[in-house]
Amino acid sequence: MVNAELSLLSQVDGSAKVSIDSTSVICSVTGPIEPKPRQELPTELALETIVRPAKGVPTPREKYLEDKIRAVFTPIITRHKYPRQLCQITVQVLEAGEDESLFNQKELTTSINATLLALVDAGVALNNMVAALTIAVINDGDKLNYITNPTDEDLKKCESLHAIALEIGNGSKVVKNVLLLESYGQFTEDVLFKVLEIGEQAALQICGQWRELIKLKIENQLQNQQN
Repeated sequence: MVNAELSLLSQVDGSAKVSIDSTSVICSVTGPIEPKPRQELPTELALETIVRPAKGVPTPREKYLEDKIRAVFTPIITRHKYPRQLCQITVQVLEAGEDESLFNQKELTTSINATLLALVDAGVALNNMVAALTIAVINDGDKLNYITNPTDEDLKKCESLHAIALEIGNGSKVVKNVLLLESYGQFTEDVLFKVLEIGEQAALQICGQWRELIKLKIENQLQNQQN
């Protein structure tokens, strides 16, 4: 089950909390703001991503997540609108929901979803929407089962695991691009195509949920202004 909330934090420009099964992440966005000289890009917005683990201190695992989140949103944010500015994205993992010594796919996809909503909450211009999910492929002997947003138990018995982030056109129900596809384990080309097919359908549903959440936020803002 996917749950999301907007505007939880008051000291930042935008924030969102996303929980998918047992994985929970909160993301804050600050900016666009004036960057340090070494961060400044003359013609577009610079991105800074920070991921903090649920427990302990950051490790190379968090650096990996930071790089992936930045790579997903670099083509999504309308960066040319904010030359010489900086956008800070901070992700705090609340609950990993997976064995952190073996997996990071659920944290990655949940962080991407939370980042998208926090950017929208902050009013940062985006070219398109993003929806991310994890799919586990489990072989029960008779057939392959494709589990969307698997539990930790599903992860432990899966044959392969896939993290997907898809770009979805604003105002449309069309997947425009695969922004992320991280696959682990043993799988065939047919399995991968099936994962992408299932991922596309699930991503469109998730994106529909994001649109409803954003619409509700706008309606509440208008109502508050009228009152």
